[in-house]
Order: sequence, then C-alpha cells, then structure tokens
Amino acid sequence: MMTNQHSSINNEQRTRNLETYSIAIFSQDLGSLDEFQMKLKNLIDYLTIFDTENDVKNYIQQNEDDLIILIVSIELGETIIKCTHDLKQLHQIYVYNPTNDVSPWTNDYEKVCDR
Repeated sequence: MMTNQHSSINNEQRTRNLETYSIAIFSQDLGSLDEFQMKLKNLIDYLTIFDTENDVKNYIQQNEDDLIILIVSIELGETIIKCTHDLKQLHQIYVYNPTNDVSPWTNDYEKVCDR
C-alpha cells in the first residue's frame, strides 16, 4: 500500500511532487507514524508512505528526476537499501532504530546518515 501525504495548500488533489526533495517512508507499522508524519510536515510538504518492499522500490526506481530521502525501519532496511542504494535519485537514507543497537551492515552504504 502506498499513501501520498501532502499539504492542502491550493490543491487538495495534487499528486505530483513540486518540491526538490521528497520523503519515502517504508514501515510495516503504519499506525505508529501519525505523530512522526506531523513532525515531518513541518520540514517538507511531500511524503509518501509504503508498507511493501515492491511499492517503495518501484517508487524510487520510477522517480528518476526527484531527490528522494528514504526513511526505513531497521527491520526492513537492509534488503531495500541493498537494491536501491546506487540509484542517483536516492539522496539520503535514515534507518529508524528505536533501540539504538549498532547495525554494522549500515556502514557499507555511504548514503545512510546518522548511524
């Protein structure tokens, strides 16, 4: 499932990104993202939420003209990062890890921020 979230300024039906950056969130725990989404909306107008690997991978691959910031949970990160890291449109990756456990595999990817 993919969910587009964007502001209601001027056009409630806008479906394409008019900003330089977009945020893609990949998580299977969508219920816990409401507060997080609200905080992100203060930083960027356009974000898309995914709960399947194929959907987020297709989104990243098909949006070659965007600069995409990917936020992914630690449980889902390694596989999706491995297959999308080298795409030019994937600008930065943030791995959400609430336990702050060290995840050595993230060191293999230069686009992963705030290890």
